[in-house]
Amino acid sequence: MIVVHLGAHRTATTLFQKTLADNRQRLSERGICFLGPEQIRNGDFKGLMIHRSQVTLWRSRKAQTAAQKLRSTLDSERRAGRRVILSEENILGNIRSNVDTMSIYPNIQSSLERLQPAFEQVDVFYISIRPLDVWWNSCLSFAIRHFRRPPSAMQLDCIAYNSAGGWRTVIQAVCDAFPKAKVKVVEFGALTAKPIVQLAEVSGWQDLSHLEQKHQILNRSKTIKNLKEILEGRGDSIGIARLAEKGEGRKLNMFSDTGLGMLFEAYERDLAWLRCKTDDRITFLEAPK
Repeated sequence: MIVVHLGAHRTATTLFQKTLADNRQRLSERGICFLGPEQIRNGDFKGLMIHRSQVTLWRSRKAQTAAQKLRSTLDSERRAGRRVILSEENILGNIRSNVDTMSIYPNIQSSLERLQPAFEQVDVFYISIRPLDVWWNSCLSFAIRHFRRPPSAMQLDCIAYNSAGGWRTVIQAVCDAFPKAKVKVVEFGALTAKPIVQLAEVSGWQDLSHLEQKHQILNRSKTIKNLKEILEGRGDSIGIARLAEKGEGRKLNMFSDTGLGMLFEAYERDLAWLRCKTDDRITFLEAPK
């Protein structure tokens, strides 16, 4: 059985990956191969994922070669009777692209198309989602911390407007690219702090009780005070002004009431669609309210 965890970003993905990496040997002893970001981004599969704006003939060929190597690895593990859990959120895209285009994984279709040869035999794709307002604010916090000033009010309205399709567009893109696979969607808050139990839930593997979890939270969003200090260090007066009335705590909200309303409505449509179970390939684990 092959399970591919797609993230999304900012849904406790780092905790999931670090816990499995810490248990790599224990997993291997149970006949489970774990492939995480270290292997996918830097090993034999380097170049597998390329941003649409960076596509060149050379990069395309490199990505094709990496996809063939990954396909060969997955096939080899399957033939040997081993199970595989692969986790790499950048398959969907990346936060920089989301922020730059003010949309949710704008290049997901082309990314998945390039990976079709590698993932043709995948049994389960696993996606974590969370309320869009919380998710976007977490992504923006990450962007401010690493590479971008806070967006303007107009840009924030564009984000809210462009997010009308919600998570459904992402989930549907995976279903369309891999029609033979099952897609398991887990809402943030449902087993988020228990990655081992989470893996057992989405895979059906019942022999994971020997695994150990060393961490509870990883890669947590910075406080607003921390973000202001980062912007001050850059000398970004415009960015500092945009955070001026946001307080000092950890709960960042960049959106207007109108923007929040649009994001809330889009997420409610996502939940209604997932609850309806219109596609028997998709299963949904909802967080307790």
